[in-house]
Amino acid sequence: MDLPADLQLRLRTALLAAADWFVTSQVRTEKPHWAADEGRFIYTLYLKHDRPVRGLSWTQGRGIMVTLAAWELTGRPEYLACARLAGEYIKSLQIYDCADDPRRQYAIREEVPTSDKSYPRDALEAALGFLFLFRATGERDYLRRVEHFASWYERNAWHPDGWPRGGVSLVDPAKDSGPGAFYQAVAGLLFVNLYRATGHQAYLRNLRPLVDGVSRHFRADGAMIDEYNEGHHSKDGVVQNDDGTMVTMLAAHRVTGDATYLDACLRYGDWILANQKLPLPTISGLPSICCFLIELSAASGQTKYRDWAVTALVQHTLPLQVPAGVHPLATGAFRGEDEPTEYYGPAGSAKTDFVTTRVTCYAALACAKLLGIMGPYYGADGWELNRKTGDR
Repeated sequence: MDLPADLQLRLRTALLAAADWFVTSQVRTEKPHWAADEGRFIYTLYLKHDRPVRGLSWTQGRGIMVTLAAWELTGRPEYLACARLAGEYIKSLQIYDCADDPRRQYAIREEVPTSDKSYPRDALEAALGFLFLFRATGERDYLRRVEHFASWYERNAWHPDGWPRGGVSLVDPAKDSGPGAFYQAVAGLLFVNLYRATGHQAYLRNLRPLVDGVSRHFRADGAMIDEYNEGHHSKDGVVQNDDGTMVTMLAAHRVTGDATYLDACLRYGDWILANQKLPLPTISGLPSICCFLIELSAASGQTKYRDWAVTALVQHTLPLQVPAGVHPLATGAFRGEDEPTEYYGPAGSAKTDFVTTRVTCYAALACAKLLGIMGPYYGADGWELNRKTGDR
């Protein structure tokens, strides 16, 4: 992209520092101090504590996206090795010993290998991690695991009302959740990329129901609304972090050619440019928006979306990256906890007293997209690798 050299250097530095955070903070074990959570990333870290909250299924998937994007940009083997190790932890979450129980077989557990539930929206990000490792390595075990998870999803994730559940109990159907929030539509990214990986049209059969279900979340002026009003997704009923929903709609446009999907994305993009006031109270929302707008710019050929994203990212998100010397487990991560801070730190803690995978992933991927590493990582295109043979 035609960005000034100094800006490209700043974006590259930010991306690689974030990738280095995933590398250096990842759980590793050596004899005789073995641990079952080897490969696990950080979910959130209160900067005045030494002990982080370790990651869930989706945290692993997103960390894989960032480290593979850094690997594509630089060719450095430590990023690919980090992504592989993260995948090993996901393997420990996926169930393969319950062939007589379709509720459990091939599920990806939510937090740890003993969890009794799976949240489909979170688990599909772990599955995307596997799929992107297949893209990077060609190792078919990763693809096999994703296809098995997709079969579990189709059996168990759909609510009779026609929308994916928020949660699935692995032990008691009575504990299953009802239909989840709008961002369940991101399952479409899993099916689009499975189609790209295999060529099997059957994976697209659920795409339209997922993407079309988002249409009821648009106001007439193009804004996206959210009746759940969840803290790390929306504020006062207006979506701030769409969690990949609109990129999924762009991907649907790419594979189906349906112009109504692109039109909806353009209306939403125009609403953002005209109405979105910064900074957002939902800290993860801005880099998430930036990822979408950069993708929208590529899909539409209109640079105004990318230009807005560049300005917003530089002014409001990049300053949140933690420099060396603040905390040994935080260097390169981005500040911002959009869940209630008392979950993970003292009551009354500020959002910026934490670093999180949620903000770090979106910020790093926005940097990668601006550097030309679009990829399928929260992206509408890019199944072909853009890997370099050496550092640049």
